[in-house]
Amino acid sequence: MKSLFEVLPEDFFKPFTSKYKKEYADCIMLLFNSFKSEISYGVNRDIVVKELENYFEIDDIEMSFDDENYISDAREKSNGVIAYLKNCGWIEYEEEKNHQLNVVLQEYTIPIIESMNKVISQEETEYQGIISQIHSSLQNKELYVKPYELIIKGVKENTERLISELKRLNASIKRHMDKQTSEMDAAEILDHFFVYHTNIGSKAYLRMKTSENVSYFRSAIIAKIEELMESSNIMDRAVAGYMDVEQEEDKDIAYDRIVSDLLDVKSMFYRLDEIIEEIDRKHTRYMKNAVMRARFKLSTGNNMEGKISRILDYIAEDINNENSSIYDINEELNSIFNVYQQGFVSTESLKTIPVSKKHSKVDCISDNVIMTEEERALYKEALRMKNRKRFSRKNIDEYVNMLLKDREKISVDEIPIESKRDLIRIIYIRIYGGNKANKYKINRTDKKVNKMGYTFPLFEIIKQ
Repeated sequence: MKSLFEVLPEDFFKPFTSKYKKEYADCIMLLFNSFKSEISYGVNRDIVVKELENYFEIDDIEMSFDDENYISDAREKSNGVIAYLKNCGWIEYEEEKNHQLNVVLQEYTIPIIESMNKVISQEETEYQGIISQIHSSLQNKELYVKPYELIIKGVKENTERLISELKRLNASIKRHMDKQTSEMDAAEILDHFFVYHTNIGSKAYLRMKTSENVSYFRSAIIAKIEELMESSNIMDRAVAGYMDVEQEEDKDIAYDRIVSDLLDVKSMFYRLDEIIEEIDRKHTRYMKNAVMRARFKLSTGNNMEGKISRILDYIAEDINNENSSIYDINEELNSIFNVYQQGFVSTESLKTIPVSKKHSKVDCISDNVIMTEEERALYKEALRMKNRKRFSRKNIDEYVNMLLKDREKISVDEIPIESKRDLIRIIYIRIYGGNKANKYKINRTDKKVNKMGYTFPLFEIIKQ
């Protein structure tokens, strides 16, 4: 097996370690996109220069290609970038019969630039599309004429892609979880939650959970693979195909590698449940953390600790803005704080806490302390009131049903917000919107709505 730099030139990644890495990356993507309409990855050098010149007309950064002379002219920078990329092994020149000079991308750059494109665009994968391709190729009897070339090779590649995309989804949820920090205020947590819900929760994760692909196709795929392995005729044709495509001369090695590929596919399909369960756990944990943090941030501002914290934040901000010392703060604020004698021993004090040696008499538990029917009824009613205030799926569903009444749909900006609790309820309405057991569903829009100083995506609540 070759190493990476047996294929790539030594200076291949120099553009991305340069101080002009942004410009070089943009120019590489422009080159790649300019070749899309061509029949090959090559185009007239003058066209490439013009494309890059248009880019540098906007990006007016001065560039140096020899660490001495700095260039600001757009055309000179375009020519300099082309020469630099050629020296690093990204492009080559090709001369036509009519002496036209073309700029051609080296063949090893294509998969790398395509990967860069995917990273930038953050394209969502259609899991059902991948798995149905695997299923249909195994079910198509006409393809068994050349089982390795037309079935086995593609099945393995698609299965590896499916697993890779699910792992990518898993990693993206972890990345969003890692972004949650204790320094975030309630507005930032809510913004972060809605970004996550838009990009992952309502797209990739929802498609993975609602598609019937895994449960519907998996058993049929595994059965077909076992059937394929048990057929000596199919395996003989597969071995011949492997030897031809992979240039393998040993028949036994070809057979072993085909069997290994098929067993790998089976194993990956058996492991799908583990991967999906892990994604489920992380998704649930993220949603719970986001809501709990938002609730905590929204509620702590009203207690004594929250009020003192806000006062101290205000004073600290005032001192920082004025570049003054703590002794220069407003006298009115200064008079708020006085030193009071502590009425308890601090846990950080070096003084030993006295321990009482007296044994006090323990009162007997009275047999007469029995709850009356009236008290029992009041206690039950208090529990019912507490349960009605919980943000459970059932309570949210009933609340939405009450809002809708005879209407088919309402917009979230029509929901009355009189307290922070009402704002938290809107978050739960959106979270439970994907549950099929509810009597409503959510229709998302690209618009934003501002309520009580918080901005979140506008969505419609539709009766179902």
